[in-house]
Amino acid sequence: MDDSLVIDAVSRRFGALRALDDVSLSIREGEIFSLLGPSGCGKTTLLRLLAGFDAPEAGRIFLAGKDITALPPEHRPVNTVFQNYALFPHLSVRENIAFGPRLAGWSRSELRTAIDRMLALVKLESHADCKPAQLSGGQKQRTALARALVNRPRVLLLDEPLAALDLKLRQHLLVELASLHREVGTTFVYVTHDQGEAMSLSHRIAVMNRGRVEQVDEPERLYRQPATAFVAAFIGNTNIVDGRAESGGVRLADGLFAPLPDGVNAASGTSLRLSVRPEHMRLEIGGLEDPWRVAEVVFGGPHTQYWVEGRGQRWLIQQPGPPAFARGAAVQLRVESAGVSLLPEAGS
Repeated sequence: MDDSLVIDAVSRRFGALRALDDVSLSIREGEIFSLLGPSGCGKTTLLRLLAGFDAPEAGRIFLAGKDITALPPEHRPVNTVFQNYALFPHLSVRENIAFGPRLAGWSRSELRTAIDRMLALVKLESHADCKPAQLSGGQKQRTALARALVNRPRVLLLDEPLAALDLKLRQHLLVELASLHREVGTTFVYVTHDQGEAMSLSHRIAVMNRGRVEQVDEPERLYRQPATAFVAAFIGNTNIVDGRAESGGVRLADGLFAPLPDGVNAASGTSLRLSVRPEHMRLEIGGLEDPWRVAEVVFGGPHTQYWVEGRGQRWLIQQPGPPAFARGAAVQLRVESAGVSLLPEAGS
């Protein structure tokens, strides 16, 4: 698969703030690529540079091998779906979708065929003559997608397009987005701060922090093999702990023993930092001699989360089913190797 979009050492400042710091990425033709990170990490700034709404101070952007760094937005084969959708309130769904092609001078027959295809693709045939005020949030989102896709862009930029929707609708539309992508095959660049959205939708994800890219990988590898403590903590829940290697694993500061992942070895006495996923820890009934006590219990439907404290360490543990331990209960802890990954920042 060829690289569709290449970002080469791009930087951007706003006064003293370095919004992007030497960012380089290669986005493949036809993939869903997410820019994921907290507010202020630089993901929206990067999206604006890709769209042509802003220009980098350093670095270049290539699309299909062509340098588009200085190209204005209207001359880029790129379209954007904004968080607020930016639909024209006085135009119907059909007219909103037709707006760009009409400006481009498409013929009447070409326009009719393209609009009908888009309406069918986003399942809005029965709402074609409705104004935006008559649409639900999901219908507005699909109208915005159709309006962006009808121009046949090489890349579709999506700026947190589901942020204003409720949870159930977001989950439903994520499935629709994935299905739509399979239909059109356009490269999607998806900006979000929501880890669940990025993990469920993307082929690959760039995790950003303070204007830099911390890691680029497939969702499962990001979760199971985070490259930094920031990635481990931002992608799902985890416990970041320090310890020293000994035979067969790591002795942690609170005395708990953690096995190392398969294939990982460390010399005895080496300082190590680990990410331990809470669903790979086990709680068992303890006795008065055990140092760990359940501090908090949160029931989450299919699972229960426990915060367990002892010997200066606080653990987050997740187990399936309803609560099996009450606050104050004495417990024993066990760490499974499947949930352990080695981090590079030992002692930091």
